[in-house]
Amino acid sequence: MESRRSFLKKGTLAAASIAMLPSCVNISTIKARVPIRSGKIKKAAVLWYSQTENTRKCGQVLAKTLEKQGIAVISGDIRDIGTLNTKDIDLLVIGSPVFYYDTPGFVKDYIAGLPDLKGMPVASFVTFGGPEGNQHNAGCSILEGLVQKNGVPVGLDAFVSISSYSLTYSTDGKDLMTENNTILPDASTYQRVRDYARRIQSVAQKGRSAVFNKSLTARESLTFLDLEYWVKTSVDNHHIIEENCVRCGTCTDLCPTGSIDLGSYFVDTKKCVLCLGCVNNCEYQAMNMEYSGKKVIGFKEYLTTNNLQFDLPVELT
Repeated sequence: MESRRSFLKKGTLAAASIAMLPSCVNISTIKARVPIRSGKIKKAAVLWYSQTENTRKCGQVLAKTLEKQGIAVISGDIRDIGTLNTKDIDLLVIGSPVFYYDTPGFVKDYIAGLPDLKGMPVASFVTFGGPEGNQHNAGCSILEGLVQKNGVPVGLDAFVSISSYSLTYSTDGKDLMTENNTILPDASTYQRVRDYARRIQSVAQKGRSAVFNKSLTARESLTFLDLEYWVKTSVDNHHIIEENCVRCGTCTDLCPTGSIDLGSYFVDTKKCVLCLGCVNNCEYQAMNMEYSGKKVIGFKEYLTTNNLQFDLPVELT
């Protein structure tokens, strides 16, 4: 079997080769396959998958903006919404964090389980923790799935946030800062979300559709290397610390794969997709994980330790 080192070396060389190619090379085009269902937008659904609340907050601001335009909105996390009744919905927006340079597989699975959208206007948004996150292509992945369900794309956008990828955290908090020492998302981010909401509403009501191209990039090439698997080879001792656990259920509620059993304090590391939601959201430091021999610090603990605070949008205060 190929060693981890040789595999990663080949992957790095492959990515480097692709990086030398023009970034304008398209690998797929996302466009409507059916006519758009035009007319006044009376009811919309704004759904998201969120682990550390950055995507949730953007989704809520987007939903509130549509509501201010007189639109009835269903909104929430896809894990809470469950099966979506699309019968009376005129616009569907789905958001997700970028996950190993792509849309998470369980978000794609949710989209694949939607009914025929029959020309419904659809849009996507992603949140990402850094400029090299392959965010445009991740947003395209959401639209690709929606187009397969006969949705008609009307918008795509990406909103930068602080990194919640806890495997990369340092002890000084600098990796969570932007160039302007601002914790994102901030007021300017939320204004971009509001502008995006109004833009997709306008495009949809005018009966227009949009075309998006997924480009060949070095980051896109890495999505074919099963990064989750190879990162997991450096993760060890992923388990619940029984004496710290208060059995609040946060970890089980957020786990997208049902990998956690609080009754036995067990984590099924084979089912785990390393989304880091359990580590990032446990307020009691009861979820243990080590990366390359070092204990992983979760997102909430990181914020508290470094005295980092978000400015909430007016819609959520």
